[in-house]
Amino acid sequence: MEASALANHRPPKVADELTWELVRDEWELLLAIGSGPTSVVAAASALSSPVSAVAGRIALLERHGLVRRVDDGYGLVAAFYERREGMSSYLRDLVLRRLEAGDAPPIAGVVRTDVGSPEALEALLARAEESLYPAVVDAANRPESPASERFSVFFAVAADCPILRPASGERFLSELLCVLRAAAGQRSESPDTRSAYLWIAEMRVDPDVAVEIGDLFEDFISSAPSGEGRGAAAFAIVPSTVSRRAASTNAPAAHQTTSGSHPR
Repeated sequence: MEASALANHRPPKVADELTWELVRDEWELLLAIGSGPTSVVAAASALSSPVSAVAGRIALLERHGLVRRVDDGYGLVAAFYERREGMSSYLRDLVLRRLEAGDAPPIAGVVRTDVGSPEALEALLARAEESLYPAVVDAANRPESPASERFSVFFAVAADCPILRPASGERFLSELLCVLRAAAGQRSESPDTRSAYLWIAEMRVDPDVAVEIGDLFEDFISSAPSGEGRGAAAFAIVPSTVSRRAASTNAPAAHQTTSGSHPR
């Protein structure tokens, strides 16, 4: 990542389908590499794969700008990877199944259904671009430690979402999924809309950092002004188990689905 982007805590946005496919297909390898420096041998050990095969896969990722050399190993390149096509199938196949199958409850989460009109949501997302995302990226890219764990991050804003009851108890997951589906549908229908947003990512951080990131999202969503309209906003941070096959992001900075996303 360029020095200017690092200094501003704003990873560049990448909207390239081939790059997206590599992020999806090599998600577990990307997470194994992390912020680095991670050697080829260490990455292969984490995946229980032959070193020669992993070396070739990493070389491909390096050619496409997904990883970079860090000292005597590799580290992820910070970027927001954007997917504009097929969001509904992506959400169904790679996101909803993982959420619904999750054994661990969210460590943080909020659903708001009173955030107003499309214009109000556009202003809300503009504020997120200025203040929320840089703070989250900065926290998620702190050096890992032996205590680091994987967490899934879900953040969605939808301008036209069915009226939901206030999130509480067992209803929270269904309400979160409702906002995620609405955001994915609106972004699929209108990729350039500025009033719907879907960010799904995984990060590997210490539990206290995950809690801190949850606080950032909660403060941001909870402080949004109330307004008339069908707009909704939601987030959740969920302890993540190793998935069978990819999920949504890259690692040291950000991944984007439909409008934005951050990975680690």
